[in-house]
Amino acid sequence: MGDANTSGSAGRPSGGGERPSGPPPGPLSGSSTRPPRRRAWLLALVGAVVLAVGVAGLLAGTGAFGDGDGEKTRTPAPSAAADDTSTAPTTRPPATSPPGEDSTAGLLPFGRAHRYENGVEVTVSAPERFSPADSSAGHTAGNIAVKVEVTVRNDTGERFELVNVVVQGRDGDGREAVQVFDGAEGLLPLSGGLLPGRQAVAVYGFDVPPGAADLIEVEVSVGFTGDSAFWGGELP
Repeated sequence: MGDANTSGSAGRPSGGGERPSGPPPGPLSGSSTRPPRRRAWLLALVGAVVLAVGVAGLLAGTGAFGDGDGEKTRTPAPSAAADDTSTAPTTRPPATSPPGEDSTAGLLPFGRAHRYENGVEVTVSAPERFSPADSSAGHTAGNIAVKVEVTVRNDTGERFELVNVVVQGRDGDGREAVQVFDGAEGLLPLSGGLLPGRQAVAVYGFDVPPGAADLIEVEVSVGFTGDSAFWGGELP
């Protein structure tokens, strides 16, 4: 009996406990791994180099390093002659009007020909007083009857319809004058067609009040484009 107990106790290590299983703790144990310090230092170095290259390129693009002679590029200042040229006012010749034309009112003198854009040429003669016949239309007793001769020449190169010519009169106060029709005096508007190179003449009469008969204005428009010309002057 005593030998069995002695052999059983001899098989156990001294210290009264069992030895723990597995490898001893150390660098190869299951502790958390960390990146090597050399790798982190290398990444920081590469970032610094890239940043330095970028800054150098930016400074070179803005000319901070100057030209090849070691001096910065300077923009030449504009010369005094250039300043004088840019600030000097432009001199233009004064506009002139044809002789006898009232440039302020934009009126042509009676008797002057005017050529329109379509090639038609019109002349309005000086106004004359006249006494309408009893058979006339448009005249009021006590008013002054005035007539002008309108000459139309066709230089358009093709047939021109005279119905496109519109003649209007205004008195000295700017009011539109009533047109007088008088067959006995030949006061009839233009009509029919006009061949190239030919001219047509018609007499137009207007009725104006005595207090506004000092001046007379005649407007002649040709075609449907609104191309108009104005003649004006004192009534004799």
